[in-house]
Amino acid sequence: MTDRPDPGDSGTNVPPPAAWRPVASQASATDVGKPPRILSLMDGRGNRQQVENLLSARYQVVHPDNIELPSDGFDLAIGDGPGLVRWHDALYEAKSAQQPVFLPVMLMLPRADLRSRAGRLRSIVDEFVISPVDRSEFLERVELLLSARHQAQTRHEELVRIVNYDRVTGLPNRLLFHERVRSELERARGEGVSVHVVVIHTPFTSVLETFGHRGLDRAAVACTERFGHLLEEGMELARLDTEDWGVLVVDDTLPMDRVMPLCSHLGQMERRPIRIAGESVHLRARIGIASYPEDGSDAESVINAAMMAAAQAGEGEPAFYSENRREAMLHHLRTEAALHDALAEDQFELWLQPKLSLTDNRIAGAEALIRWRLPSGELVPPGRFIPVAESSGFIRRITPWVLATAFRIAAELRDGREGRFVLAVNITPADLADTDFVNQMRALCAEHGLPPEAIEIELTETMLCETGTDTIGRLQTLREAGFRVAIDDFGTGYSSLGYLQQLPVDTLKIDKQFVDGVPGEAGSDTVIRAIIHLAHDFGLKTVAEGIENEDQLAYLRDAGVALGQGFHIARPMPTGEFAGWLEQWNS
Repeated sequence: MTDRPDPGDSGTNVPPPAAWRPVASQASATDVGKPPRILSLMDGRGNRQQVENLLSARYQVVHPDNIELPSDGFDLAIGDGPGLVRWHDALYEAKSAQQPVFLPVMLMLPRADLRSRAGRLRSIVDEFVISPVDRSEFLERVELLLSARHQAQTRHEELVRIVNYDRVTGLPNRLLFHERVRSELERARGEGVSVHVVVIHTPFTSVLETFGHRGLDRAAVACTERFGHLLEEGMELARLDTEDWGVLVVDDTLPMDRVMPLCSHLGQMERRPIRIAGESVHLRARIGIASYPEDGSDAESVINAAMMAAAQAGEGEPAFYSENRREAMLHHLRTEAALHDALAEDQFELWLQPKLSLTDNRIAGAEALIRWRLPSGELVPPGRFIPVAESSGFIRRITPWVLATAFRIAAELRDGREGRFVLAVNITPADLADTDFVNQMRALCAEHGLPPEAIEIELTETMLCETGTDTIGRLQTLREAGFRVAIDDFGTGYSSLGYLQQLPVDTLKIDKQFVDGVPGEAGSDTVIRAIIHLAHDFGLKTVAEGIENEDQLAYLRDAGVALGQGFHIARPMPTGEFAGWLEQWNS
């Protein structure tokens, strides 16, 4: 997520997001560009034709089907006695559902039926006309009923806005936010997912004392614009009171991975001032986070927990109502901050793990693996920082360094002795989504005098199956340029044979979890042999990961696996050690 431009010195209201706008439950005469919809319930053919001819020039005439009233609504129903008797219950329900908005019903009947019919239909009829109708009188009464409905709708929508939306920012207020959280919790209970509420507290005391209430309103609008620019799809913003905003995260897949980048950006709010009356004002945000079901079982308890956490928060770091989650998320934030320093201070290293050709015992290549060495000399385990880098999006900043370093190493290893050496580099779909990625790869080849076939890019099976058609097309362009493509952790994802046939790949890497079970486990044996057979049918090479003993190596060689890597062959090692190790292996 990237920051967007700062809001200016604006005193205008911010309209509520479209997802929060009230939606009428019936089609309305106030719909812009649409004529009012009049429902015809006339059983008598002669009167029906006359009425519909009078109405059709100015209004849209609609009819029910044989079972129910139109699902897309109407603004006025006109019927004769038999028609309204037949549709009495349905009309009563429709009028009740529209309350407090007025949904008028007009009865047309002969004068002789006035006493007998009108009384029986009193519960649903708002106006009646005597047939045969006077054209001018009839149209005037229709227009009066539609005008009354329009006024009722306007007043109701204004009341809804007053009750549910903040006057200054146009955002949902606490009442509507509470309802949205409640609704989301109901869905979460049924699906077994978490829901997160973030509360942002921005102290406005100094703003009020310096600029008054008008300045306070401008500060609220500026904060709303800034917060809104930081939101992603699936996040909803509300103003809970004068100094508090709420964010509801409704994403179903690892929503906390999206909450943390949001909190990280919010924590940097004071670095960029807002403008009030021509002055630069630095505002600080205190951020509290609460989650369902850990911190509350209903909307009110979760929102209150997030507000309590915000009250206890320090500046720049979010506070969590749950102590366990607080520790985990603070680790996430601090690791992300340290990653920025690591890249700036050149703390990353690229290590290589050899790949052995199982047919001739030759080292055919290696996989490049990133390592992080602290100034103290301590190595940070990859499992502690790579998930943080991926979930925060920081991996996109690391990838250019990895590629530049890998191309340089591959060129050095190919110089002279290792002309067939292939170096594999891990990338993500986010890298492939960059429209300039292919050009960057070609430029690196030109810079280092390296043929494209010296580089193999690896993506996990799950990542590859989740990519879009544009990304697959970019992958195809890379392969056509000569770069090799491998599917990592194959067998653990969900690619179908049809999908695999469409993917531009050269290699399938058999995941370690299957290698661990051979020889001896029938299930692992079946999977490995199925992958080998599949690769053979598609003309693909196979690589077995995680080989840890001689028995596994012998089994995989006999099964027809082309390449292998694992601790039994060699552990990952710093680039400076690899050349010496390779020379010793070849001697």
